[in-house]
Amino acid sequence: MTAQTAISTVVTSHPLPIPLHKPKRLAKVQPRSSTPMLNETLKEKLGEEYQLKTFFGDEVMSMGESTLNDLAECYMTVFNESWGESWTISSAKSEITHSLRNDPERIPLISLLYKEDKIIGFCWVLLMDKNAMSKEHDMPWELSDVEKESGMTISKYWLKEVVKKERIMFIKELGVLKEYRQVVSPFLSIPILERSAQMGYDVGFLWTNVNSKAFKWGLGVGYSPVHFFITNNLLLMYGSVQGSLKAMRNVVEASFSKQSQYYMINNINKYLLKGEARN
Repeated sequence: MTAQTAISTVVTSHPLPIPLHKPKRLAKVQPRSSTPMLNETLKEKLGEEYQLKTFFGDEVMSMGESTLNDLAECYMTVFNESWGESWTISSAKSEITHSLRNDPERIPLISLLYKEDKIIGFCWVLLMDKNAMSKEHDMPWELSDVEKESGMTISKYWLKEVVKKERIMFIKELGVLKEYRQVVSPFLSIPILERSAQMGYDVGFLWTNVNSKAFKWGLGVGYSPVHFFITNNLLLMYGSVQGSLKAMRNVVEASFSKQSQYYMINNINKYLLKGEARN
């Protein structure tokens, strides 16, 4: 993704570090959050030492320096272990703060999963109008300018002519330390998807590559590939925020049983022409 247990982006064009700035405010009356319920489920199924924390809009400002450093360490570990990359805590922190830079057209929503005092997973999205999308910030960094322009053109066409939507939720990052990945990922995405839907964002977007876990995650929650770049096997995926939220809730509510993941597995197999779903 950039959704990423999945994918990461190496940003070298901005100085280190970049301070967090106050993002666009959310409405004063906040909708009800499922985070307390999710924390009860976490404690029941995994243990008292697990806790989910969320930061929406202005709340991102409450993330202190120690939280950013812990998040940077988790980010570095996830992508160095899973992708063979070479992040440092400093460069990871720079990428995180760059993503949360002062931009009134991009509202950040973030969830962090803790085991005791250690961050073991993270997810954040950026909410924006389709006209705020840019090739510099929202297309895969490995691509040429021509390929990025192509991705932007197709994305805006799809939003305008196919689904006729003005706003979009960009899944910027999703990552979990390897030993916890299969169990805790849904807990990270549910509050983010929930708040995005409550704020009126119907369409989700991510980019990844066809060999990544993010690709299968996207297929599983109902996202569709809209454009293949070929370069580095990269592609763009779009889908329903409500649909992906329903898929994640089903997994948690059915206690991670094989049956709870049938919907996602069937979606993956249907696209890849595998198993019974190919018929």
